[in-house]
Amino acid sequence: MNMKRFLQKGLLLAMFLVPSLAHAAETDSVVRGLIDRLAPGHAKDFAIENLVPPDGENAFEVDALHGKIVLRGDGPLSQAVAFNWYLKHVVFVDVSWYADDAVTLPTKLPLPIHRIRETTKLKDRFFLNYCTFGYTMPFWHWRDWERAIDWMALNGINLPLAQTGTEYTWQKVWRQYGLSDEQIRTFFTGPAHLAWNRMGNIDKWDGPLPQNYIDGQYKLQKQILARERELGMSPVLSAFAGHVPEALRTAQPSTKLKPIAPGWGGFSAAYTTWFLDPLDPKFKEISTKFLQEQTKEYGTSHYYGADPFNEMTPPSWEPSYLANVSRSIYEGMTKADPAAIWLQMAWTFSLDRKHWDDERLSAMINAVPRGRMVLLDYVCEKQELFRETRAFYGAPFIWSYLGNFGGNTYLVGPINKINQRLTAAIDDPNLKNFDGVGATLEGFNNPVVYELLFDRVWSDNDLDLSTWVRDEARARAGGPDKNVEKAWELLSQKILVDNVDTIGGHGVIFQERNPSLLEESDTRPSSTIPYDNADLMRAWSLLLQAGLEARKSSAYQRDLVDTTRQALGNIGLTLRARMARAYSRRDAAAFESSANQFITLGGDIDHFLDTRTDFMLGKWIADARSWGVNPDERAYYEQNARTLITFWGGGDLTDYASRQWNGLMRDYYMPRWQMLIDATRNELRGGKAVDRTVLESRWRDHDRKFAAAIDGYYDVKPNADYYALSRSLFEKYSLLASDLDSHPRAVSDR
Repeated sequence: MNMKRFLQKGLLLAMFLVPSLAHAAETDSVVRGLIDRLAPGHAKDFAIENLVPPDGENAFEVDALHGKIVLRGDGPLSQAVAFNWYLKHVVFVDVSWYADDAVTLPTKLPLPIHRIRETTKLKDRFFLNYCTFGYTMPFWHWRDWERAIDWMALNGINLPLAQTGTEYTWQKVWRQYGLSDEQIRTFFTGPAHLAWNRMGNIDKWDGPLPQNYIDGQYKLQKQILARERELGMSPVLSAFAGHVPEALRTAQPSTKLKPIAPGWGGFSAAYTTWFLDPLDPKFKEISTKFLQEQTKEYGTSHYYGADPFNEMTPPSWEPSYLANVSRSIYEGMTKADPAAIWLQMAWTFSLDRKHWDDERLSAMINAVPRGRMVLLDYVCEKQELFRETRAFYGAPFIWSYLGNFGGNTYLVGPINKINQRLTAAIDDPNLKNFDGVGATLEGFNNPVVYELLFDRVWSDNDLDLSTWVRDEARARAGGPDKNVEKAWELLSQKILVDNVDTIGGHGVIFQERNPSLLEESDTRPSSTIPYDNADLMRAWSLLLQAGLEARKSSAYQRDLVDTTRQALGNIGLTLRARMARAYSRRDAAAFESSANQFITLGGDIDHFLDTRTDFMLGKWIADARSWGVNPDERAYYEQNARTLITFWGGGDLTDYASRQWNGLMRDYYMPRWQMLIDATRNELRGGKAVDRTVLESRWRDHDRKFAAAIDGYYDVKPNADYYALSRSLFEKYSLLASDLDSHPRAVSDR
């Protein structure tokens, strides 16, 4: 080879290697940043390496080399998943999505014993739900978001929904159409209700939205997006779906607007939303302007969420009209971003299959070029819509697990069904358009189930569920612990069962909206359980017998609190039955005894929930108030936060977001029961018969007063020993388990 050709080849090789090395260094820095946040001081113990995955797949490896823990992957996300695998399987640490949960690691990290390699063909891993931005995150600050994003990275999520700060962009757009800031802020709802304004369900409720919130969320969104993109994610931003302010009728009188969701959720006509005709030239114009402004502020990863008819009736059911809506939304997107990909919730189609038949749904989907609309099959644990629609007529779709409505605190999760249904979809050779999995949770709860969902992605055609449960138990216990492992085996087989409606309104008997001595109240939340509470009591007993190392683990602590909370709530059913029997016998003394036990149990649960911030009303209210810049604003944010989880907006949605929380149990739920018990006691003593019409009026008045209050103080930080209190409550209540013949033995000192 002559010198000239040699130099030319060397130059070409250098040109190839320099950007490659720069990219590797950048990736290394990103992953080390993640390690530094979760394991301070340990980044030096790791080597971060790139690998080339099989065609069309993602891959990661965990290895040991020259005394270093090696994390390999085809990018920062895969390397983050490798880090998570190492933490769970080698160090036995489960990282929570809550910033308040500590990550405790040994001073010296152990090396992996052997190399592990995992791959996945499922390219999309979606996370969040529009509603999560109301039920969990409306008052978060960067500290909360930073941990949640790290959790997403550890679990390989690459399509996070990113709705924070949307109002900042819309404010800029609506100003261009002649609307004043007052009109725009009045169009927006209060902070906790913005998700339903964004989806086009309600306008104006609990508004006007404070400007400092709009500006603060804008700054927060910039931080969120920067971190998500740094970690290799493609955040899903908003797009225009036709929902406009009513004030546009006056500011732009030529526009063709129609009311679209009158009476949604029991709201009055004052909060009705308005929809712009898709054939109006301004439809595409507004769509394009919004995306252009959004891109200026936030950049783009080319994924956009738009849902024109969420839980509402379209102005027309004609397939041609629905196709025009779809076409206008898509063309408005692509005019601003030719690479745009539209993510569409399939929830509303599942909800109303009678109207969303093949002709109408296919018209809407097929109006968009194949591959440019991705359907989120929203609640596959209940209904796999792709199986009813010829796999969405060929459009790409994401199999999603929802798991809860409103963030109800209910121990639930059909892990066997999730595994079986995902396995069937992965193994189906005809599902060429099955692109990935998603968690569409409305609120954060039952984290183990969501971790299973995303772990399942990397298990190819099969996942041994019993082995997975054992390994998860060890990670949550901080190491092998036979009692924790037995407890989780029992929970997985007897409690997290398939025959439960995960998305119904669930709670415990103390949370009933209209308390009753009958077997089941006629209103949400339902307190029925699809298992024998004696099995949950046994799991509780086993968790209490965990070793000292387990008790240091924040994941174990969460599990013990959650199990204790649910088991005690279930015992309330036993006491309610005793009150009912005493009432039917007209036995005032027996009723008094059972009623006192019932009220005492409710108080004990409330006190016990003071052991973890994620079960405390005080944390929710303090976070809300932290957004206020003066006393009036702080009071406004508190009332808005209280309203969402209680009164909501009145009508059908009261207690939709019911939570078994410290403070909420004591001051919101229990007074209703006290009113019923007082009225029943009075009747049994010869007074007037219980008048449920009068009681219901008093209950609703109580609901409104609680939501409007701003003078109650609630603990912000835990004030009790979770383990000692759990153990004490077990000793006190174990004999009241639903199956009295098989109650667990008392726990001895260790």
